[in-house]
Amino acid sequence: MRALIFVLLLTHFFQILQCVQVTDSGYSFSLEAVKTLKNLMETDMSTNPRQTYGGAASLCADPDLPGEFRVMCRKDDAEEVFQRLVKIISPVDPCEICANVACTGC
Repeated sequence: MRALIFVLLLTHFFQILQCVQVTDSGYSFSLEAVKTLKNLMETDMSTNPRQTYGGAASLCADPDLPGEFRVMCRKDDAEEVFQRLVKIISPVDPCEICANVACTGC
C-alpha cells in the first residue's frame, strides 16, 4: 500500500513539473522546450564564436527544435521571442553557475 501511495505521489509530482510554462508576448512554451531552445542557441554560438547565433532561420531549420516552436518560426518576431525566452530562464548572477573564478561557495 505504501508503495502504491509513493508511486502516485511521484507521478503527481512529475506531472506538476511538466506543467511549468514560460510565457512571452502571449506565447507560452513548456520549460523543457525552452531549455532545449537554449541548448540549441548555445550550440550555434560554439560553432561560430563571432556570431551570437545564426538567427531564427537556422534554429527553425534544426530538426532538434521542439515542435512547440514550429508555429513561432512562421512569425516575424520569432528571433526576438527566442532571445527573450532564453533570457527568462538564464540566471542573472553568473555566480549561480560558477562562471566566475571569484565566486565562492560553488
